[in-house]
Amino acid sequence: MTHPFPPLVEAYLADLDRALEGADPRERSETLAAVREHTREALALRGSDDDAVRHLLEELGPVDSIAAAAGTPAPAPASGPPLADTLLVALSVVSLVLFIVPLFAVGTVVWAGARLRAAAGDRSRQKTALVIGVVALVAFLAVLVSHYVATA
Repeated sequence: MTHPFPPLVEAYLADLDRALEGADPRERSETLAAVREHTREALALRGSDDDAVRHLLEELGPVDSIAAAAGTPAPAPASGPPLADTLLVALSVVSLVLFIVPLFAVGTVVWAGARLRAAAGDRSRQKTALVIGVVALVAFLAVLVSHYVATA
């Protein structure tokens, strides 16, 4: 009859199981079984009080290290927003500052619309650029209309 592990060990084993998701199924199964067996033996020798459990988990090390040793690829590092979307927001700000030259605003609106339709990149930055571009176009049109009204 097998006794359940302490909650810290159960959490560690669940984390290890998740970290091994990309591993070969046989390798994953063997690694989990080996860690469970080692943990069961260590707890039988040392006891299952909190200090013994923490010491055991420190000895085992991070689950990512075990997963890497089992051949699981490391998770890809989180990357920032694509450069294109950062440039898009910068262009939209330029179009707002230089609203007298509508070419920037038109370019921003077209580029942001195309990026949004392609569903690629950082959608919040694309929407921000689109809104700023439209505001710049409206400002240009307001100046243009007020100029024609004033000269008429």
